[in-house]
Amino acid sequence: MHRLSESQCTSWAKLHQRKVRKNLGQCLVEGHRSVTQVLQNGQISVHHIIVSMDEVEDPSSQLVPSLREMGVPTESILLATPTQCKKLSDTPSPQTVFALVDIPEEWDVARGFESLAAQSQSLVLLLDDIQDPGNMGTILRSAIWFGVDAVLCTPGCADPWNSKVVRSLAGALGVISIGQIPYEWVESIPESHVLCGLDMAKEAIPLHSVDWPSHTILAIGNEGNGLCDTTRRALETQIHIPPARGSKPEESSHTPGVESLNAAIATSIALYGYRQKP
Repeated sequence: MHRLSESQCTSWAKLHQRKVRKNLGQCLVEGHRSVTQVLQNGQISVHHIIVSMDEVEDPSSQLVPSLREMGVPTESILLATPTQCKKLSDTPSPQTVFALVDIPEEWDVARGFESLAAQSQSLVLLLDDIQDPGNMGTILRSAIWFGVDAVLCTPGCADPWNSKVVRSLAGALGVISIGQIPYEWVESIPESHVLCGLDMAKEAIPLHSVDWPSHTILAIGNEGNGLCDTTRRALETQIHIPPARGSKPEESSHTPGVESLNAAIATSIALYGYRQKP
């Protein structure tokens, strides 16, 4: 095993910046569970595993032996000082293991939809300016759990490779296809698919009453403003999740102290509802 150099530490610490991740095509994964899961999934390329010297010197630690058992070459394991680990981490309590990984290639939207159209059914999520990294991570995790085929992100979305998003995914990197689209993409969606969206409009259909198309694009709006006007105008079906009291959108305002559901929670509920279809 080699020591992590100061130049490597300084360079990789900059991966917490979106523009640096984009330019280098790499990101950092933090924590035992996430790093182990990334290695087990085998969906993305791992360049180096950085391990704290404190971890290596702990007699009870089985991390390095387990890394070797998973096929990580000894020369790919770098030892870091606690100070370096603090520099690499963006959390108050720095982790003791990190992975330097390649960001997967962006999903080819045009070819991807051609492939999905050939399936008997498909579901794609369209995230309309989901800005909170925590929400983004939770939505991606739910999308994987409920078997979503791909996720589309508008320009105003949080970076899917933001460190907080990566932590929320707990190592499930590269498991789901993620593509980027301009806002106006919704004006000419593939003919094979129908655009639905979570919305609080009066004419929105309750989730339990939705007749889901065989090929669906489900749009999820911004945390504060909901769907943008361009997306809302393009919807063929508006869907709402009714509160416990009543099934009409306007009745949600009667729920004391709660204006709406968190975007990530609403997405998970909607995906569960979709999976209940016959």
